[in-house]
Amino acid sequence: MDTIRSEHITLLGYEISAPTITTSSTRTLYRANIILKDDDGLNEERNRQLLIHIYDSIRNSSYRPNALNLFLFQTVEHSESGMGQWIARISKAKIENEPTISVQHFKIHTEKDLKYADDKSLTIEKRKLIFKEIIEAEDKSMQLADKKYPRTSTNNFDKNDDYQKKLVKKLKFTIQKKYNIDEKRLKAIALEGLEHNWPMPPMLKD
Repeated sequence: MDTIRSEHITLLGYEISAPTITTSSTRTLYRANIILKDDDGLNEERNRQLLIHIYDSIRNSSYRPNALNLFLFQTVEHSESGMGQWIARISKAKIENEPTISVQHFKIHTEKDLKYADDKSLTIEKRKLIFKEIIEAEDKSMQLADKKYPRTSTNNFDKNDDYQKKLVKKLKFTIQKKYNIDEKRLKAIALEGLEHNWPMPPMLKD
């Protein structure tokens, strides 16, 4: 099986990352991320049309793949988080005649959402920053718990969970103090970020 990384392709309105083409005797799989340019990506029909357009152009390219997996992202940050933050995907297996389009639905911000009426200092920009720190705290707590109590042993499962919960509680409390917010507000920001697909930071490396 051979894997080829082709050149970076930039097109009007979107950018296709350097795709990975994997070939075997019977299958050529083309996989790539598509990053939107100057578009919030919240128009579902426009996303579908774009994916079909790109799918058709790739099917007719010199690669002639018989299997594809294309992911559409709102920003580069979304694509680099490693957390599956795509908004739409088009895929086709070798045995299928037609591709399948999948869509992830997220909420759209209204003017009311852009600021908290009871705390004007918590702008959407600041809430997005807090959201990233929450995700980083969760990742760090899991990473440290796995180092102290590796899940390679069933005896460590409960210890790992307990230690991770203590760590994440401590790290999130630090965030609360930093931004002068309570636990309820912190949870609200975490939920808001997930519902609106705010960019997450890249997953921590060991």
